[in-house]
Amino acid sequence: MNTIVHFQEALDRAAKALIDESLNRDERIMLLRDMKGRLRLLVNADPGWEKPRIDRICATLGSLGGFGEVPEQAVLYAKDFFDLTRIFHDVVLMQDPAWAAPVRIVDRQIIGQDWLNPLDTSDGPPRLVFFGIKGGVGRSTAMAILAHTLAREGKRVLLVDLDLESPGLSGLMLPHENMADFGIVDYLIEDAVGQGEDVIRRMVTASPMSIQTQGEIRVVTAMGSGERDYISKLSRAYADVPGPDGPISFASRMRRLLDQLAAQEQPHVILIDSRAGLHDLAAICTVGLAGNVLLFGSDSPQSWQGYRLLFQHWQRHPEILKSIRDRLKMVQALFPETDQAARFTSFLQHSYDVFVNTLYESTPPEQEDPDAFNFAKSDEAAPHYPLRINWDNRFQEFSPLLLASGAMTEDQIQATFGAFLKGAKGLVGLTGELA
Repeated sequence: MNTIVHFQEALDRAAKALIDESLNRDERIMLLRDMKGRLRLLVNADPGWEKPRIDRICATLGSLGGFGEVPEQAVLYAKDFFDLTRIFHDVVLMQDPAWAAPVRIVDRQIIGQDWLNPLDTSDGPPRLVFFGIKGGVGRSTAMAILAHTLAREGKRVLLVDLDLESPGLSGLMLPHENMADFGIVDYLIEDAVGQGEDVIRRMVTASPMSIQTQGEIRVVTAMGSGERDYISKLSRAYADVPGPDGPISFASRMRRLLDQLAAQEQPHVILIDSRAGLHDLAAICTVGLAGNVLLFGSDSPQSWQGYRLLFQHWQRHPEILKSIRDRLKMVQALFPETDQAARFTSFLQHSYDVFVNTLYESTPPEQEDPDAFNFAKSDEAAPHYPLRINWDNRFQEFSPLLLASGAMTEDQIQATFGAFLKGAKGLVGLTGELA
């Protein structure tokens, strides 16, 4: 009878075997987890290297049921690969609270790898991503209000709709007759056949929201004005394309597009509307493209469970975690009109608990480290301490035309969005009007 070992338990056992043999950090050896979750050893050495220790690890892998291999097939050596260097290029150092030390691993996934993309370090204007585990929390409205506020202060703002599977920014920010000829999905399709340069010049248009402002709001939508075949294009948009040095990933293509748009439009800031949830496109927005990330949420079990799952994933990959954790900021959306003190306290406590248990570093009292990444619960500069957007019925059926026409007064905007606007502008270093 075969032993039943489940997915997470299999990795725990394999990691423990490497740690027990003190081979978990050796650059010549790593775990390979394939797309079904099966585990093997990759050894960049000749057979016979550290044979007793390798044999003991292989014996463990042979005991993992459906997620392991029989011991004699559980290890692959350099001679078994045409280009082992390329495989080792994908290695990450994975850590888990249940393990005594990190382990080197290549984790082959059908989707999800973009949550572990290296941080985009492109020069250019600051970027601010609007992300939420769930939809319906007012992200797009907050984005429109921030863009209008910055334009009134003389800033040139570029809005980018990267919620490709549920595009809504164009409907919110632009009348249909103002839409550009092409959108982001058009660019991805045309760029794959060498025609991206023609499209990029025809995919940005001005929003009527900024007609009476000193600055300007420019909008890049998911689709163009004459769209007739969006779903067929979308089904092809995520594909990698050939490049001179191998396939160019979707994430790399999106980084290149954003750099080209920034060079073309010369904005003071780029605001990016991300897809909600744990989709790969959200991963590209929050990890691959962002400068800072606004994490929208309400004080609900679903929000905290979703953020906990995401943070736990980053927690297991220390190199990625360190690159992103100080770029995050919670936003308490739809802050209620009643019981405000108690409800803010509840949100703050839940937010703090999630960050403390996943992203913040803990040190024993006798080993206090002033450079450790952790914060007091009451620290307003901390990632867990939320920017607040008050609930206001006037903004539930929001139309940007209300801003352009002056129907929304500055007092009304400040009463609902004042704390959020101040914090968001501070994140991107745009705290005052241009000289």
